[in-house]
Order: sequence, then structure tokens, then C-alpha cells
Amino acid sequence: MAAIRERHAQPVLLCAALLLSLTNGSLAATPEAWLERMHESLSVLSYHGEFSYFHGGELSSLQLAHAVVDGVRHERLVHLNGTPREVIRTGDTVTCVLHPGDRLLDLDESIPAGPFAQAYGRHLEGLPEGYQVSFGPADRIAGRETVQLHIEPETADRYGYRLWLDRETALLLRSELLDTSGQPLEIFQFVRIEIGTSMDPALLKPAAGDDLVKYDLAFADSHAGLDAGAGGRRVRWEASWLPAGFVMASADVRRVPSRQEGVENLVYSDGLATFSVFLEPAPVNFSPAHTARHGATVAVMRRVVADTPEPWLVTVVGEVPIETAERVAEHIRPLPDPG
Repeated sequence: MAAIRERHAQPVLLCAALLLSLTNGSLAATPEAWLERMHESLSVLSYHGEFSYFHGGELSSLQLAHAVVDGVRHERLVHLNGTPREVIRTGDTVTCVLHPGDRLLDLDESIPAGPFAQAYGRHLEGLPEGYQVSFGPADRIAGRETVQLHIEPETADRYGYRLWLDRETALLLRSELLDTSGQPLEIFQFVRIEIGTSMDPALLKPAAGDDLVKYDLAFADSHAGLDAGAGGRRVRWEASWLPAGFVMASADVRRVPSRQEGVENLVYSDGLATFSVFLEPAPVNFSPAHTARHGATVAVMRRVVADTPEPWLVTVVGEVPIETAERVAEHIRPLPDPG
């Protein structure tokens, strides 16, 4: 009887093994397919929880709530330690809520960068140019099984990533942004998260208080900014050199609360990394150059080297190596007059 049971059990085990392999194959697919799923999950899933964020030698705790209501994205990001701050997003409108004495710049520097932010990310149709991706070992984050991806740059003009995606939904649960030597510059990780469950609407509402200051980040039409449309203001600059795979994601005139005139803003992305170029008239007392780095974010400030009637100041800010930002700043040129 034992021999008979063993003979009958073998086909059952083989079928089970085959079914398991087919199931795992359909779920795992390729690393590139997981990246596409990650991009979709960030925008279409509803989720809320708390995460830790290590950046520039500082560790922060934040609360995030994200929901899609009638096709419109609603998001609220709240700092749980340090100065009270929050960011509210409704569709394409972003509102920063600050307490007295806080600065908009401080808030901007404390928001995670890289794939999690997706501020200007394009749809990931496979792996962006300039990277190689592979699977890493399985792991658990916030009590959930994950798929780990290693994204390595092919050249030294951009950073690499390690990503941990929820195995069930492909939502990003942890990311590490790595410098050119493979050391983490920025770490983001959920410590608690609920995905696809009912959410208290209060989690998406901004804090109330008479002493709070709210800034709506208003942008001109990105597409109208590239062409002189009716009532639109034409963006007058371009980068004559870019790292391979980077393209312009948006171009507009950014209204900054502390300035009367808008600052021209060009945003470039390769689908993972992003950097912004800001252009404004150079102040009279501007020093020759300035370079700074805070965690993964670098800022390079230079005078525009192109021949222009008046001196202009260019600032490159983003999650790229300093050498890359400096080279971009040196290659900012005014667009030819369309005549």
C-alpha cells in the first residue's frame, strides 16, 4: 500500500510543482514588468500608513494617506516629528501647510525623492535607458512579503536604486538611493501600511488653525510654456547637454511666494531620476558659484555662461551626482528668438 500511495503521490506533486511554477512566473514576470506595476500602483491604489525617511544624516517619521476618488488623486503627507508640516495634493494642485517661522524651502527638502516621489515621472515602459535591473533576495517590509529589485546605472552620471515592492500589489514599500560607490544617500521605508482598505476621510484633510500658512504651488501650463500661446509665457532656455536618456518632463514659470516675478523652471527626467533647472536674473552681489549637497539632493548655482544682454543665474537641483549637475548648469543656453 505504501508503494501504491507513493506512485500515486508523484504525479500529484509534479502537477502541484508545475502549477506553482506557472503561478510564480505569471506574478513575478520580469524586473522591468515589476517596475511598470510599481508606477501604476503608486497612482491608482488607495493606501495609508507611516514611513521613516533618512536623508542628509537626518531621520524623519511621516504619515501618508493616498486615495483615488472619482478618478482624482488625493494625497496628504504629514511630518510626525520636528516642525509640524504637511503637503496636500488634489489632482494637479499641491498645497503646502506651514506653521509660523517655517520656510517653504525646508518643506521641499524634507520630501522623499527618487521613485517614491514621482513628482515628474514618466510612465515606465520597461527600464529607462542607462540602467540595468535584476532581482534581489526576497524580504519582508512592514509585515508584508516583498520583491526586491536592484537598479544599477551603466554610467557614473546618475545614481542607483534598491527597491522593495509589495509582492501582492507592487506598491513601493522601501527604497534606497545609492551613490556612485553603492552607499545609501536616502532611505525610505514604510513601518506600517494598509492597502486597499476603507480610509477615514479625515486622513486626507489639512490641519486647521488660524496661525497656519498655506501655499498653493501654482504652475503655468507646461505645454503652453514651450510655445508662445495666447496669454502664455514662452520658456526661453534649454540644456544643450543632458545625460543619456534624460528628456524634458515639463517647462513652466514657477510662482514663488517670496518673489514678485516668476522663476523659469525646466524639469528633466529619465523615468527614475529627476532634476530641475531654475533661471532668474542674477542679483548684483551674486558670488561666482555655489555647490551644496544634502543627502541625495545636490544644488549647483552658476551664472549663465551664454552671452546674454543681462546676467542670469542658473540653479540645478536634483538627485544626480554633483558632476552631472555642474555640467548641465554649464550647458544652459537661451533658445533662439522665433522671430
